[in-house]
Amino acid sequence: MMVLTVKDKEYKVKFGYNSFCDTDLMDRTSNLIKLFNGEEAEDDKDVIGLGKLKELFICVRDLLFVGFQKYNPVETVQEIGEILDDYREESTDENPKGLLELFTSLTTELMDEGFLGDMLKAMKQTVEEVEQSKKITPMDHQKPKTKK
Repeated sequence: MMVLTVKDKEYKVKFGYNSFCDTDLMDRTSNLIKLFNGEEAEDDKDVIGLGKLKELFICVRDLLFVGFQKYNPVETVQEIGEILDDYREESTDENPKGLLELFTSLTTELMDEGFLGDMLKAMKQTVEEVEQSKKITPMDHQKPKTKK
């Protein structure tokens, strides 16, 4: 779970099962990550210039809205916008609070730390175990028999 502190108030951010099933945040964050890595995202042809920046703003707001629901539910995404305004106003040279850093933290929480991260780790471990078992399985039974 991630904790976001704004104006001395702590907000717990946790992504659960419903955030994965009920939203398209995984696809949207993946597309934005591809964009920042210099790759072409699936919908990159439709979003250009300031549209990409706007998508980042909207995605961060939506991530927070969904991540807040379990521990500090808010009624509207506009409330999240107000919290983000306060978050940005607290930014200083010593403690910069940028949107890109927040996006990175939220994405990490969504994909690695929450329920989805646990599931992906378990799937990866299972795949590795299967691959490992294939490497050590003797294949002597498949050798052709030689005639004497």
